[in-house]
Amino acid sequence: MGAGKLTYQDVVTADLGALITAAQDWDEMAGGFDDLGTLYGAQVEAFANDGRWVAVSADAAASQFAVTRKQFADAQTEARAIASLLRETYERFSQLIGRVRDLVGQAEKDNMTVNSKGEAVYDLRKLAPFRSEPDYAQYVAQVQKAEVSWTKKIRDAVQAVDEEDEIVERALCKAAGIESWFQRILDPLNQNHSFNGAADGDIATYEQEAKKEEAEERAEEERKRQEKEARGRTLKHIVGGIIKGATIFSQQPGGLGTKLVGTAIEGIAGVTGYNNTQGITIGGSLGFGVGISGSISLVETRTPDGRNQLNLMYSGGETTAGWDFGASANIGVVKSNADDISQLKGAGWDKSGSFHVGPGIWGAYQNAIGTTNSKGDPVGTASYGGGIGLGNEVATGFSNADGWTLWESGKGK
Repeated sequence: MGAGKLTYQDVVTADLGALITAAQDWDEMAGGFDDLGTLYGAQVEAFANDGRWVAVSADAAASQFAVTRKQFADAQTEARAIASLLRETYERFSQLIGRVRDLVGQAEKDNMTVNSKGEAVYDLRKLAPFRSEPDYAQYVAQVQKAEVSWTKKIRDAVQAVDEEDEIVERALCKAAGIESWFQRILDPLNQNHSFNGAADGDIATYEQEAKKEEAEERAEEERKRQEKEARGRTLKHIVGGIIKGATIFSQQPGGLGTKLVGTAIEGIAGVTGYNNTQGITIGGSLGFGVGISGSISLVETRTPDGRNQLNLMYSGGETTAGWDFGASANIGVVKSNADDISQLKGAGWDKSGSFHVGPGIWGAYQNAIGTTNSKGDPVGTASYGGGIGLGNEVATGFSNADGWTLWESGKGK
């Protein structure tokens, strides 16, 4: 057993007596390891600890001898655990295989023959005397139903043996310290293998470990499934945002350019759920110790009373502290908790960083000086994106922003 899926023939022809013989051999092996360990401790290990051998070499030898002595003890533990597992395997298989044989006997008493595949078969020739009777078809249907029923019972019993075989195989491998195929690939010469001093002689211990691992695997599969569903919902939201954007596009006043900007901004709002200020920004920076920067942004601001403001903003700034060398041109996203265009205007304190070697990334955060939104929160604006350039920046400084409203909706209801 233990080599692939068990068949009916494997089960009914199994020699369980070999398990008891093997268990006795492993017990004898454990006794041999015990004797060897005792002899090794008295004749070899003691030589390094009797006080006549001193200095560094003696210490090194004593350490190595102790390791070897422990291996004898671990080998004894492993051998006795395997012997115990083999005896328990005999008991478990005796019951399960006995169940298969009992079912076969019951099927035979029900006038069935069980073939080499474990299938219950009824000899329909026994019904020949009833062929002319009106209920003949019903008799045939009954015996065919019985065939299916007995075959299923026998196959289920064989499956129980096969499942037990897998449990036993795992327990024996774990007790013997047999590593996974991946670990064996990493250690083809088996140099890291040692005897298992923690081997357990109870199959239930390894069953519990297996159930725990299976539960962890199921939990991981469920986590991945939920992540996949979340990605699907995100895609659904994005598609919904696009559809919403297309709807808004047809409703936006003004020319084509204004329609496109409004649609893009509202599409982002539909996906992210933000409802204050958001938009797109294009800018650049130039620095050599002290840097200067500038940007133009198209943003939409949603006011507390329900109005939508489409704004064109521009700003310029300079660094006052930090590191600023190189030049870059960037495009990205701008978001703010401002809920009116007036809150975006005026002086601000900037913190920014960028890295460019050709293509690159950048990000910045600005605190509006002395400005709060309708909730009384200090107004902050974050922007981030990518661009192209050469150099890097980690700096702070002042900026000044201004702009005007391109379009504003009426007051909401």
